[in-house]
Amino acid sequence: MRFTHNLIALLLGFCFIGLLFVPTAPAFIEREYTTREILDACTNIVFGKVKSVDQRRLRGVVTVKKDVKGKSGLKEIKMNFATGHYKRNTSPEKMVKLLKQGMPIIIFYREHYGIDSMCFIDNTWFQMRAYRGGYSGSWWTFTHIDPMMSRTYDGKTKAFQKIVLDMLAGKMWVAAPKDAVKVLVLTGNSTHPTWSQTPVYTNTATYEYMALRSVKKVGKRAIAHESTREHKLPQLEKADILWIGYEEISCYGHYLLSSEVEKKIKDFVKKGGIVIVTGQDSSVEKPCGVGWLQGKLKGVESPPTQHFVVTERGNALFSVPNTIVSGKIFVDDAWVDWSRRDEIFATTEDTKELVVGARRHGKGLYIITSLRNDSQYTTSMNKALMENIMHYAVSQLK
Repeated sequence: MRFTHNLIALLLGFCFIGLLFVPTAPAFIEREYTTREILDACTNIVFGKVKSVDQRRLRGVVTVKKDVKGKSGLKEIKMNFATGHYKRNTSPEKMVKLLKQGMPIIIFYREHYGIDSMCFIDNTWFQMRAYRGGYSGSWWTFTHIDPMMSRTYDGKTKAFQKIVLDMLAGKMWVAAPKDAVKVLVLTGNSTHPTWSQTPVYTNTATYEYMALRSVKKVGKRAIAHESTREHKLPQLEKADILWIGYEEISCYGHYLLSSEVEKKIKDFVKKGGIVIVTGQDSSVEKPCGVGWLQGKLKGVESPPTQHFVVTERGNALFSVPNTIVSGKIFVDDAWVDWSRRDEIFATTEDTKELVVGARRHGKGLYIITSLRNDSQYTTSMNKALMENIMHYAVSQLK
């Protein structure tokens, strides 16, 4: 059963300058943005080098060295820092002192009615704008330094340039620590991306994905997330955990996985991978397909509920690291007819349908849930349990 919500009423905050930025007024970034999200939203990315800095006149000139996304047609970019704002530890004087001759720089921008950009130099993000016409000759105007973007990347420019190039080449987990748990998240085909004030949508910013990204560490192991909208699951073989997002298996009665992908998922689990499945969409006429799962299970159309009963086996999963109590999560279409060998952690209170359970196959594991992550609100309510599930999944990795 699928419910539609008015996501426009669920404002998360400001947008990325032009990409994430209110066109009529400079804005500081409110939520964390991923590097891949920024790459997706940009029309152009250029690598450059600071040619000159005039601290007295609060100006700088950047020589464009390489177009790495799009064709800018720019040889240099002239920057006027005198236009910047004085607030939240940012000022034109501070900005111009950070800029040094010969310093490498990355400029991410979106060209639409003008140019809105986010620029990066060592450990610093700042926003610039330019207006229609004469981009190569006109002065780009500085708005402010944005300290909140350090959540996206904080380090040296040359190292970040390599990450950007690798990501544009299609590589995943390029900035992940060596021993990180690699999580691939299939999301974005059913649920909406996080709300923004501009019609710019990316493929990495669903509420479910951002909730998962908040789990950055389990025990001593870092968690590295990547998202994809491709049901072919690119680079699945490099992942440790596959999280199949809300209604990514079945949506509006349409089953979305091919036989090739079903086999790919089964092989992944058999070799030791862990697959976590969130809510599916079933109807009386069309139960959710289970070709991705080793063995039998049946998806059913269920009334939405927030109430569940935890089994003895499920006590740890529902208490570490968060205590999850009945009435504080959202569940929808669930599962029935499981195997006696399955580990059942929680069922619905009245109908005894599966809320969370696990099935072992080969060296790996399926974790199957009926979570309803279809909006900002329901996902925020399910976030603590999602974190618990990730902790359990990491504990089960061989």
